[in-house]
Amino acid sequence: MKKILVLANTYYQIIVAIQMKNTIFSDEYVEIIISDHSKNTKEIAKKIEEKKVFDGCHYLESKSFDDNIGYFQKIKDCLQISCGKSNRYAYYLKNCKSEYFDEFICFSMGEVWLEGIYACLYRNNKNVQVSILEEGILSYGVDIIPTARTKAIAVLNYLKKRTPLYNKSYNFYCFFPNIYTGRENTIQIPLVTAGSRTALQLSDIFNPMIDIYKEKKYIFFTSVYDFEGGEPVGEYELVCKIADLVGKDNLIVKTHPRDVRTIYKDNGFIEDKNSSIPWEAIQLSGDFNDKIFMTINSGSVISGSTMSAKPVRTYYMYKLCNIEGNPSCKKNAYDIERLLKQKTMKNILKNVKIAESLDDIL
Repeated sequence: MKKILVLANTYYQIIVAIQMKNTIFSDEYVEIIISDHSKNTKEIAKKIEEKKVFDGCHYLESKSFDDNIGYFQKIKDCLQISCGKSNRYAYYLKNCKSEYFDEFICFSMGEVWLEGIYACLYRNNKNVQVSILEEGILSYGVDIIPTARTKAIAVLNYLKKRTPLYNKSYNFYCFFPNIYTGRENTIQIPLVTAGSRTALQLSDIFNPMIDIYKEKKYIFFTSVYDFEGGEPVGEYELVCKIADLVGKDNLIVKTHPRDVRTIYKDNGFIEDKNSSIPWEAIQLSGDFNDKIFMTINSGSVISGSTMSAKPVRTYYMYKLCNIEGNPSCKKNAYDIERLLKQKTMKNILKNVKIAESLDDIL
């Protein structure tokens, strides 16, 4: 039996981890660390622990762990991670039942904190494997780019004759391995189906209110690109135009879990009361076949439909925003277009279109 540790920083990663535990890891020992990077994860982690979904579930406050650290601390981190017996990133493992694991799985790579965790795990098992889990279909094209600090750590690791993390072989766990073009070994995760163990657990854990969608035809999924990734793209202004076209009373706005603003509520929009709940958990709990989904470039509208037996008419609307000053948004837009053009995805995403004008949603 393998001992596996998963670090989940988003709700999507939590869902993927639950599905992995129920399918490909059903006979393995799995602990999960759920961070505070998204809203209300402390409550969700408590429910997951109570329901014993994993062999261990630990909530961790790590969002501000590396905030405001100075130059000398950064140097100290590099030296301790590479040469020391311990480092301050052992904090991430403080609640685990042990620090011995055969495999560590997360989404991020090229991060100093990951190097620190790897060093702690390597100390207890020199054969520990580090792998990636997907963060939605749009994550399949994410490049692993080492920073100056991780490069320095890699050099020191080489001098210490320890396999650098960046050069270590690892897996990429995903739902659609046929569209992945990276260097990692792909391992397919079975899709979540309605009525499955994972779907029932998600409904039990998140308890979404499905009735609020019955009288509304349009659901807009906001992104982070009015406050992250570069210059604001004008998403709020786009939602206002949509409301003018279809009516505010026929539109629900599902805000992003990282969006702490109240701009939609303050201006009379109907906010989704389930906005702190991952969309995949909601869509698997109800019937949205007669709805229309809209977003600038949210991956959750795709991932929800690819997990559901009834895909929903969906529109990406980034062409109706100004994304030139937001590199992150532009990269996602490029990935969306590339994805929709792939022959292997045409049947899977036949319900998904890129809007050229507002009238497309009518």
